[in-house]
Amino acid sequence: MGVTIAGMTGHGSISHNNRSFIAANVDESRTEQNVVFCQEELKQVYHQVFDEALAAYNAKKKKTRDKIPDYYEHIRQSKQETLFHEVIFQIGNKDDCACGSIGGERAAEVLTEFAETFQERNPHLRVFNAVLHMDEATPHIHVDFVPVATEQTRGLETRVSMKQALKQQGFISQGKNNTEWRSWMEREKQTLAELAQEYGFEIVDLGGGRQHMDLPEYRAAAQRLEAIQEQVVTAEQELKDLYARKVALEGSVTALAALERVKVDLDAIKPEKSLTGAVRGVTVEQVEQLKGAALKGVQAEQRAEKLAAENERLQKLVPSTRERMKEAQAKQQMEQENRRLSVDNALLRKQLDEEHSFSEQLIDGIGAALDFLGDHLPERLQPLIERARQLIPALEDQEQEHEWGGMEL
Repeated sequence: MGVTIAGMTGHGSISHNNRSFIAANVDESRTEQNVVFCQEELKQVYHQVFDEALAAYNAKKKKTRDKIPDYYEHIRQSKQETLFHEVIFQIGNKDDCACGSIGGERAAEVLTEFAETFQERNPHLRVFNAVLHMDEATPHIHVDFVPVATEQTRGLETRVSMKQALKQQGFISQGKNNTEWRSWMEREKQTLAELAQEYGFEIVDLGGGRQHMDLPEYRAAAQRLEAIQEQVVTAEQELKDLYARKVALEGSVTALAALERVKVDLDAIKPEKSLTGAVRGVTVEQVEQLKGAALKGVQAEQRAEKLAAENERLQKLVPSTRERMKEAQAKQQMEQENRRLSVDNALLRKQLDEEHSFSEQLIDGIGAALDFLGDHLPERLQPLIERARQLIPALEDQEQEHEWGGMEL
């Protein structure tokens, strides 16, 4: 079975992942089949991971304004960092690995093993929520984690930093087209592909090409587009039916006209009565023809009335059907434009990621220079070094937004 491997970032809706609320694309009858691997409260995780480093950091600060009272709130309000990141992984699609199918069950087994080994492979990505969804179209997992960088020389010794966390796991940026983010994601997708092969899957693609859109968002967009396309097809079919019935109606009118001509021919027969009241000059066959014509005339008149009413009704339907078709086509064009804008937005965000990566390298250089000066300048100049450090604290922790390239659904 040839399938694709998909890996991407998500919006990190914990309430959606844990089914605190049910989205329209969720089949509640299958929600009990979902598998929860990890489910911890994010604030508690922050206390467990960062409290010790936070206390050490604050102890070095003489002024209260320089201290960080709550690291969770500090990161939540940061413009450079995010509280946590989410990645989504999927094998195949609804055509080859749909939930409830044999392929879907095998895909769920692979994803389960992948999720259970995720933390071991990524010691600097602290997982606090992970779930396998079996109540949507295709099995997929959401993994939510906090990137934890340790042994840091600036800021907290243990702090939130995706760039530094991945660097400590061996992923170094090799340029704009091969950042640590991309390298890490490719490693994870390759790991998932190898697991899938052990379960008998043939991997045909590691998900390169489609731009970023998270799984529920993409599925909802696809469903909307599919619904609009169905409306267009339905409207086109209705128009074809209307024209077909109009042709049939025209044929019936022609038949009625032919019947009128037959009546004229029958009226040409002029029988005479005998003294006994019998009809002379008319055969039995002619009498039967007259009776048949009379019966057909009555039926034809009734049918003509029905056809006339039906024709009037169809004529009223044609404009409304055309309007519906135009409306559906307009919606389809709008949906396609929205998807194009999503792709453009993803490209722009990718360019922003690359700019941020350059900024990080520049900041690292500045930090290294300050460290060097701090080690070699006289004691009387040390306040100047410290003042310089205070001018760049907001930039020190600047990281790229959590986007990866080369991933698809």
